Amino acid sequence: MLAGGASERMGEDKLLLEVGGLALVERVYQALAATCSEVLVVGRESLPFGGVRFVRDRRPGREGPLAGIEAGLHAAGHPVVFVAAGDMPFLHEGLVGLLAGVVHGGAGAAVPWFDGPHPLCAAYGRWVLSSVSASLDSGVRSMRGFLGRLGRVIYVGGEQLSVLGDPSLMLMNVNTPADLERARRVAG
Repeated sequence: MLAGGASERMGEDKLLLEVGGLALVERVYQALAATCSEVLVVGRESLPFGGVRFVRDRRPGREGPLAGIEAGLHAAGHPVVFVAAGDMPFLHEGLVGLLAGVVHGGAGAAVPWFDGPHPLCAAYGRWVLSSVSASLDSGVRSMRGFLGRLGRVIYVGGEQLSVLGDPSLMLMNVNTPADLERARRVAG
């Protein structure tokens, strides 16, 4: 789980804000823990709950989510790693399993596509670590730039996502107070 953002648009630490009685980051943790045997948190050193292992970025400075993915892939103990942003209140454990299965089938990455790619809610093979590091070393910081270079990406969209639920909710990030209000309304 990526948990290193500055929450600038929210104006406060969004990962600890509650939606449906749980902190955003805890909701993501529960979806991951239901499917994954190991949950790593990159970018933080503590959370108000247990069951996670904390990992530091391997590069100095704030180099963005691709650097967080590099750290997570390096530290992971399994061949397939699911990456999720810590601000996804409706992440579905079925989506985690679906995308991880695509990577187990041989893809370098399995990325949801709904109104564009969602690379911070995707499965990656640990074997792409060298490609991540090479991209960062060459100055590529954007996820889309990295995926364009990777070339072994399977995009999962439309019908496959809809079987699990509303993709606009499953892939939702809470970045602004308006997003938080919507998430709380949906969560009841």
